[in-house]
Amino acid sequence: MNAVLALVLGAVALPPMACRALGGQPPNPVPKLAALAPAATLPSVAAVAVAATYAWWLALLLAVPAVTLVIWQLPPPRRSGAAATSLLRRSRGDRPGPPSLRMLTLNVEGGKASAEAVVHCLREYVVDVLAAQELTPGMARQLDVAGISGLLPFSEVDARPGYAGTGIWSRSPVQPLPPVPGLISAAPRGIVSVSGQPVTITAVHVLAPIHHRECRWQHEHDLLRSALAEARGAQLVAGDFNATRDHRPFRQLLAAGFLDCADAAQRRRWPAFTWPSTRRGLPIMRLDHVLASRADFVVRESRTIHIPGTDHRGVLATVELGPVGLPWAGSTTGGTAMRGVAVVRR
Repeated sequence: MNAVLALVLGAVALPPMACRALGGQPPNPVPKLAALAPAATLPSVAAVAVAATYAWWLALLLAVPAVTLVIWQLPPPRRSGAAATSLLRRSRGDRPGPPSLRMLTLNVEGGKASAEAVVHCLREYVVDVLAAQELTPGMARQLDVAGISGLLPFSEVDARPGYAGTGIWSRSPVQPLPPVPGLISAAPRGIVSVSGQPVTITAVHVLAPIHHRECRWQHEHDLLRSALAEARGAQLVAGDFNATRDHRPFRQLLAAGFLDCADAAQRRRWPAFTWPSTRRGLPIMRLDHVLASRADFVVRESRTIHIPGTDHRGVLATVELGPVGLPWAGSTTGGTAMRGVAVVRR
């Protein structure tokens, strides 16, 4: 009986594992199954435990997919906060600390999120930049009534009916840039000044790979990667990517020069899943991200935040612009590091 149970548990984990191994790319249903790789880790590990009560050889056999799934989900090694701080102090001597930024991103689920809770979060965490996805005109008005302009008076907002609107709010002035072209949802961009250093902010909501739109989902990731490659200097990209590290298009985006703050933060709450955010269950995947250009930022902290009314958790990231020459500042461009970036999605 134990052998049968172990095989059943192992079989449950195989489809997500196989789809993840294939890159999580079209055709259907590969992207959707690959996104379940984190959840598949649990039955796969359980299969090994159950098999061990029956026969060592069966446990060893089932350990192969289990170990593979676990390795895929492990975050990159955390940099030592003390070591990083020591290097930072030696690099600047008696000069002031590096410029920092706190950013929050949140998918407000078509305007269903509590505007009062969003503004309370901005105030409580002293957020500098908010990115909101699925932003409707009604939600934008509710945020105004709740007092967002008193905290983040500058904005670049493209609110739309339904689920295609996106907005950026900032504590400092926003210099508008052309949006990312070709995406179905709005993807506003702008430049903010952080202690005199320009930082390009991009807010995105990539189409979900459902309803036979998997190829379009992959194309939107390609368009986003191309648009970000054309930008110069420090960049922060936040929003609902509808993708995880189990999808090759998202891994390619990271490989193009970006850190996922949830993985790279010196203080993080792993695994930092963001969807679905419900009272009855726990999130099983991380669809929402704050990305920072690898050559420019030190990621100090990242956490998820529950906002009533939406099925996504927000991601709050604190980043610092890194001085040129530090190990984490990359080797190519002038360093820019931000601490504390917050993006809220709608």
